Amino acid sequence: MSAPHWSILLAGTSLLAAAPALAQDPATSADDEVIVVTAQKRAQDLQDVPISVAVASAAQLREQNIISSVALGRIVPNLTVSDYGNPVFTIFTLRGVSQFDFSDHQESPVAVFTDGSYVPYLSAVGANLFDLERVEVLRGPQGTLFGRNATGGVVQLISARPTEQLSGYGQLSYGNYKALRAEGAISGPIGGGVLGRLSVVRDRHDGYFRNITTGTRKGDGDNVSARGQLYKEFAGGSDIGLIARYSRDTVSTIPNRAQPGYPDPVTGLYVNGSGPDFAAFCSAFFGTGVGAGATDCLSGDVAAGGRYTIQNDRDGGGLKRTSYGATLTANLKLSDDITLTSVTSYSHLDKAYRDEDSDGTSLDYLRFEQGAKARDVQQELRLTGKGDWGQWLLGAYYLNIHGRYDSGFSFYPTDPDFQALASNRWTLRTRSIAFFGQGEVRLAERLKLVGGLRYTWDRKTIDYRTACLGAGCGIFGLDNPDIVQGTGYNASVPGARPVRSTGNWDGKIQLSYEPSADALLYAGVSRGTKAGGFNAGTTAFYTVAQTRFDDEVLTDYEAGFKLSLVDRRLTINGSLFYYDYKGVQLFSQLGTSTLTFNSDARIYGAELEARARVTSTLDIGAAGALLDTRTDPVEVLNPLAGTVTLSRQALPNAPKRTLTLYGRKVWPIGEYRLTTQGDVKWLSATRLNLIDYPATRQPAYALANARISFGPADGPWEISAFVQNMFDKAYSVAAVPYQTTNGATMNIYAPPRLYGVSGRFVF
Repeated sequence: MSAPHWSILLAGTSLLAAAPALAQDPATSADDEVIVVTAQKRAQDLQDVPISVAVASAAQLREQNIISSVALGRIVPNLTVSDYGNPVFTIFTLRGVSQFDFSDHQESPVAVFTDGSYVPYLSAVGANLFDLERVEVLRGPQGTLFGRNATGGVVQLISARPTEQLSGYGQLSYGNYKALRAEGAISGPIGGGVLGRLSVVRDRHDGYFRNITTGTRKGDGDNVSARGQLYKEFAGGSDIGLIARYSRDTVSTIPNRAQPGYPDPVTGLYVNGSGPDFAAFCSAFFGTGVGAGATDCLSGDVAAGGRYTIQNDRDGGGLKRTSYGATLTANLKLSDDITLTSVTSYSHLDKAYRDEDSDGTSLDYLRFEQGAKARDVQQELRLTGKGDWGQWLLGAYYLNIHGRYDSGFSFYPTDPDFQALASNRWTLRTRSIAFFGQGEVRLAERLKLVGGLRYTWDRKTIDYRTACLGAGCGIFGLDNPDIVQGTGYNASVPGARPVRSTGNWDGKIQLSYEPSADALLYAGVSRGTKAGGFNAGTTAFYTVAQTRFDDEVLTDYEAGFKLSLVDRRLTINGSLFYYDYKGVQLFSQLGTSTLTFNSDARIYGAELEARARVTSTLDIGAAGALLDTRTDPVEVLNPLAGTVTLSRQALPNAPKRTLTLYGRKVWPIGEYRLTTQGDVKWLSATRLNLIDYPATRQPAYALANARISFGPADGPWEISAFVQNMFDKAYSVAAVPYQTTNGATMNIYAPPRLYGVSGRFVF
C-alpha cells in the first residue's frame, strides 16, 4: 500500500476519535462504558472479542438517524450497502465481498441475522430499523459459528428486549418530500412472570425523482412494520423468548436515468458522452441519427433537468412486499457451567415487483418484472460450557428453503413487429445440515487459543422453465436452442444437472494475547465458504453448462489489536487482513444479460477505529479503512471489434479508501441540554460494475450529516432537527451498461438532501 494511503488513515485517527457507531452518551461514566456484543454467541465486552467488530447502539442509531439497513454503510468502515433506489433487493458489501446477482433465489455472502435468525433472501435484508438494542457488524469469515454464507462477515440486528417495569417510547418525525415516520414501543410485565414488548413503525415519503414524461414522481416509499415479544425467565437461570415480526412495503419502481454512452473506439470499453463518437456509434450500431443532448440512441429524448429528473414512459406497478416470521429461543441451564440453547425460526416472503421502465427513457422499449414467494424453516441447537481452562461450544443446524420465483423482460412490449416477452419461472428447494464446534483454551495466564470447525452439507434442486412470446424472440435470439432461454434448465433438458449436492467446511484457529488488562492482540486464520448454486432469472443467454456455479472459499489471514486507555476514555482498535479467495462468485451484467460464474481473487486491507471522550460533554471520533481487491483475469468483450480479452478487475462497491469523522457536543442549559453532532464519510472512487468501464465508475465523494436536539438532561422528552446529505451530493449507487441495448448507461442515484424535525418522549 502506498504512503499516501496510510497518511490519510493516520491523519484521521490523529483526531483521537471513534467510529461513529461507537459514540457513547456523555452522561455515562467511563467505568460504565462496556459495550456488550454476542459476536461469539455469548455475551462479551467488545474490547475482549478477538474479532474485527463494529457496533451501533440504540442511542447511536437514533442520533445519527440510521433508520434503514442501507444507512449502516455510513457508520461502518469497509461496509457499503446499496439498494438501487428501492428495497426490491439490498446488497451488503463487506471488505469487497458481496453478491450482486439480483435474482431472488440467490443468497448473500454477508449473512444477515435478526435476533438469531438467518435472513436468506436478498429481497428481505433491506429492512426498517426500529426499536433495536444494537447492530453488530462482524468483519471477515464467520462461518464456524454462523454458517456457510458468512464468507464476508455477519450483520446482526438485535431487538430491544422486554422490561420488568412498564416502559416505552413514542417518536414522530416529519421532513421534506412529505416524509412522515411514527414509531413507538410499549414494554412491561403481562402476568405470570411473563414480560412483553410491542414495537411498531410507519414510515412513508414522496418520491425524490421528478418524471417529466408522466408528470409524476418516483422514489417514494411506504412501510409498516411491527414486532411482538414474549419472554419468561425461570428459576435456575433458564429462559424462553418468542419474537414475531411483520413488515409490508409499497414502493415505486426503480427510477432509472439514461445517460448517453458508447464503446470507446480505441479500447471498446464503455464510456459516457454525447459527442461525435456517440453519434457515430448510434448510426453504425443501431442505424439511428441523434441530435444534440440525446439521452440514448433510440428514444429521441433530450437531456433535461438535473440528476433527479427522469424520463420514464411508465410509472409501473412498483414493489409490493410482505414478510413475516417468528423466532423461538430457549436457554436451558443444565448446570452452573453448561447451557443448552435452541433457536427455532420460520419466515415467509411474498414479493411482487412489476412494470419497471428499464430503459430509462420515454420509449416503451424495455420492461422488467420480478416476483418471489418463499418460506424457510431453521433449527439450531447449541451446547455451551466453561471451565477453568476456557470455553467450549457444540452445535447443529438445519435450514430448509422452498421458493417459487418469476422474472421477465419485455422488449418493445407494444410493438407487434419487434415484441419479445421473455417470461421465466423456477422453483428452488434448499436443504442444509451443519455440525459445528468451537473452543477457547487458556494456554497461559494471558494467552488463549481459539479453534473451531464446521461441516455443512447442502442440497439444492431447481426446476427452471423459460418462455418467449412474440415476433422479436427470433430477432433478439431469445429462442436460440443453444442457450438456456431457449431450453430451460430442468430434468428434461439434455445435459442439465438440476440437483446439486455438496459438502464443505469452515474453520478457524487463532491466538489472542492480553499484555495488560487494557490491551488485546490477536492473529489467526479463518476459512469461510458460500454454497454454490444456479443461474436463473430475467433472461438466460448462457449455456446449460454455465448454469451451475461452485462453492466459493475464502481464507482470511488476519491480525489485530484493541486498546482501552485513560480509564477507557480512549479506545483504539485496528486490524490487517489478507484474503485468499477461491471460486469467488462473480456477477456480470451487460444490459439484460446476466451471469454468475466462478473465478479467483485476492483482497487485502486494514481498518483503524478509535473513540475518545475528551470531556464529559464532548466525544469525537474517526475511522479509516484501506482496501485493495483484484480478481484473476476475466473476459472483457469489445463490441466494436467482436474480440474478447482477459483482464484482472477490482471488485465492485469496494472503494480503496474510506474515512469517517464524528463529533458530539453537549451544551448544559440549566436543567436542560442542547446536543449538537455531525459526521462525514469520504469514499474514494468506486467501481459499480465488475468490468471497469469508465461509464460505471462513481468518482470520490463525501457525505455530511448533522443533528441538533434539545430536552431535559434526564427528562422524558426531546425535540430535534436533522439533515442528511447536507451538501446535496448527487452520486450513483448503481450504473448498468446498456450501451449495446439502447446506447445508454442506466444510472440510479441515491436520495438528495433530506431534512426534518422530530419529537420523542419516553416513559
